[in-house]
Amino acid sequence: MAVFVLTDAYLSVNTVDLSSYVTSISFTYEKDAIETTAMSSNGHVFTGGLQNLSVTVEIQNDQAAAKTLETLWSATGSGTNTLVIKNATTGTPLPVFTISNAYLAASTPVNGAVGELATQSITFTGGTVVKS
Repeated sequence: MAVFVLTDAYLSVNTVDLSSYVTSISFTYEKDAIETTAMSSNGHVFTGGLQNLSVTVEIQNDQAAAKTLETLWSATGSGTNTLVIKNATTGTPLPVFTISNAYLAASTPVNGAVGELATQSITFTGGTVVKS
């Protein structure tokens, strides 16, 4: 079994590379369970329905143009966001996940206490994914 340590994940949001600010990323891919049980069944039978996607990112804030704050500010409230996620250099094969039409409900442009690193947690939901 091949295993790897995730140390170099790549994330772009609407073509802006935010990889150097990401401290944690989680991509959940699932399909709704649609019951297709018929009278002759001895138990419940299911088939996959619509995709249900979620991408949660812990990210450091950066106020520079075209970085964390500006990119997420523009993405908030939009359901047309495009994300590209991959493990940049380790693991075989190197799958690339492209998520289209993801929705970002909220961002936290100001977050932290005195002397702390300004970070935020964001979650994109929905859309469709292509694995290549």
